[in-house]
Amino acid sequence: MKLQNLIGDKKLSEYNINILGLSEDSREIKNNYIFFLKNKKKEEDEEKHILEAINKGAKIIIYSKNKSLKAKNYSSECIFHNVHDLNKCMYELSKVFYELPKKNIKIYGVTGTNGKSTIINLIAQFLKLRNETCGLIGTMGSGIHPRIKNKGLTTPNIININKSIKKFKDNKVNTMAMEISSHGIHQNRIKGLSFEAAVFTNLTHDHLDFHKNMNNYFNVKLKLFTEYKNKKKIIFIDNYYGNKIYSLIKNKNKIKTVSLENKNADYYSSNIEYTKKGINFLIHSKYGVKKASIKLYGEFSVTNILITIATLVNNKKDYNFFIDNMMNIKSLNGRMQKLQKKNKPIVFIDFAHTPDAVKKVLISVKKHFPDNEITTIFGCGGDRDISKRKIMGEIIDKYSNNIIVTNDNPRNENQNFIAKHIVSGINKSSNFSIILDRKKAIKKSINKKFINNIILILGKGHETHQTINNKSIILNDKDEVIKAFNLR
Repeated sequence: MKLQNLIGDKKLSEYNINILGLSEDSREIKNNYIFFLKNKKKEEDEEKHILEAINKGAKIIIYSKNKSLKAKNYSSECIFHNVHDLNKCMYELSKVFYELPKKNIKIYGVTGTNGKSTIINLIAQFLKLRNETCGLIGTMGSGIHPRIKNKGLTTPNIININKSIKKFKDNKVNTMAMEISSHGIHQNRIKGLSFEAAVFTNLTHDHLDFHKNMNNYFNVKLKLFTEYKNKKKIIFIDNYYGNKIYSLIKNKNKIKTVSLENKNADYYSSNIEYTKKGINFLIHSKYGVKKASIKLYGEFSVTNILITIATLVNNKKDYNFFIDNMMNIKSLNGRMQKLQKKNKPIVFIDFAHTPDAVKKVLISVKKHFPDNEITTIFGCGGDRDISKRKIMGEIIDKYSNNIIVTNDNPRNENQNFIAKHIVSGINKSSNFSIILDRKKAIKKSINKKFINNIILILGKGHETHQTINNKSIILNDKDEVIKAFNLR
């Protein structure tokens, strides 16, 4: 696309340049690209990225007007262009570059500490029940459900979001569900987007290495509901922060509340029955009371289903159709995923890596299997918030009969230190062991000694690699369980 057609600035009209791509990452720059220079903490880092972009063929570098930049110091071959709002410019230019229509794709944005991946997947599954396709962007990657690939940031930058929307539209996909992370909001990665629905799941202890405290964490999440356009807001109110969001939004007509216990909510459940094969319960709304059954596990699965129903339902016909076909909904890879083989213990794999999520998984499993002991295998990520490690150790000790402390993604942190932090929350008299090799830990649990146990493998879920000392090692919990199942 010609530069003058992309940027309506008279100063740039004299340049006959065919722009071939856009990026805010200097490593991705190719010939005839536009490079968006985001603010860097160090001046030398800024210079490094500018020079890398120029050397790789950037034809124009766009930067914020509030930045003091001496363009003449770099190159006469590259155009430097400043703008008032860099994030807004990235949105507008990428929308023009990818030729997105004014009537854009319908977007469901889901935020919260836990449940985001599951809910966007549930949205796609429910839409598929009536033969509609849905694009997904999230922790597990992006693509048209169920074909997801290109894993990266939970919430990519706006250029890559618009690039994905272009692919969706080219494939006649008119609906998209995406995870909205707190980092994504804080770093303005979604600036410019409008939402069919903004969804709040919960807010619990996580990412405090980045946000410093829960108040900062909450205020970032709140922005999705107060600073972005959305036709309706879906809020789960069985938590302090959900109620806080509800109280701060003046226009209550746009809000649909969800609860497992509050009969004043727009969507709530009752008569929840946990079985070894799933969950039976009642769903209440203004459209009536209906019986629902799912082949999923955990109280949070009821929550996620209710949130999804509240997000998608616009009339009684929708309501009845989705609930009547709910038994066709499947669990997401690595999210309370049940694995079972004759003469082997039942295994659940889950991504739970926060105190709240871990507690909910353990309590839920006990509701489904009250007569079975629980063996929990878990670790904590390295180079991340260390304050939650002892707390998670305490929770797992309280609800497990046996514990194996292992590695999650230790990254560059000492593996023994991470384990020590976790063990500080475990009673010395409890039945626990430390096996840092995750493969060996899983293998040890799949044996006759634990045949009547429920084995919970927590923390990594769908992940296919483990990061140790800057090295990415192939490791997938599901694959390791299947290998262990097949051993005599």
